[in-house]
Amino acid sequence: MMNTTFLERVDSRSSRAAAASTGASVRLVQFTDTHLLQDPADSVRGARTLPRLQACIAHARHHYYPVDAVLLTGDIVHDEPAAYGYIDLLFGESPAPVLVIPGNHDVPDEMRRRLAHGPFQFGGEWISGNGWQVLLLESWFAESTNGEGRLGPAQLQAVDRALQTSTESHSLVVLHHPPVPMDSPSLDELGLLDGPQLSATVAQHSRVRGICWGHAHQALDLYGPGDVRFMCTPATSMQFKPRDANFAVDDRPPGYRIIELGADGSIASEVVWLEGYRD
Repeated sequence: MMNTTFLERVDSRSSRAAAASTGASVRLVQFTDTHLLQDPADSVRGARTLPRLQACIAHARHHYYPVDAVLLTGDIVHDEPAAYGYIDLLFGESPAPVLVIPGNHDVPDEMRRRLAHGPFQFGGEWISGNGWQVLLLESWFAESTNGEGRLGPAQLQAVDRALQTSTESHSLVVLHHPPVPMDSPSLDELGLLDGPQLSATVAQHSRVRGICWGHAHQALDLYGPGDVRFMCTPATSMQFKPRDANFAVDDRPPGYRIIELGADGSIASEVVWLEGYRD
């Protein structure tokens, strides 16, 4: 099964920020790996995921809103599509667009059906209004056996075409699965299978200034060739210990990321931890 949303949305139309003025910075907030369940009292690996997401949203609203767009970068639910209703309740009245991509625990068809209205946008391209193109890639694929991700040749070609034809000066690439190793053996087996191909595609386009993702339930921030910024965002649910051979749960609190995109191509970003959070 080929992921078509990215292809269709880039080929047909893109969403453009209405409020951002040229020359100003644009602020994004990224929430990822929320792992919501139908019963809010249930938990994933000991974490009650809905209250944790609510706490992250409340913290971001108090300290960083207004924002120009919200990124929800996959594993929004934990295999229970009824939980998408919570996303509608929490973000359905957002004045900023909510840009959504699926992760390996999502049910993409149900996600699209239940959130098929504004302010939600699935995959494709979002234009910031200050010179940035944000590409929302879909690494979920139906044949995945253990949660690994793949873009596939058609989507990689669409990425290359979108980067070639864009009239924006700078690009940010967003996906769920890590496109580079996280130095965690078990986790790296479940990363992006065609990560090297994505890296090769990105390397051909100097307009790409950053790549951000989730999936790993931990933070990573580094610079690659061409000063491209690579950013992994921790989960709002629970974290895995970095560089652990297995999937040991860390004692780090819920987290999210703020990304500021400057008109000059700069990226200012920080991971925000809810230190002291208790269920």
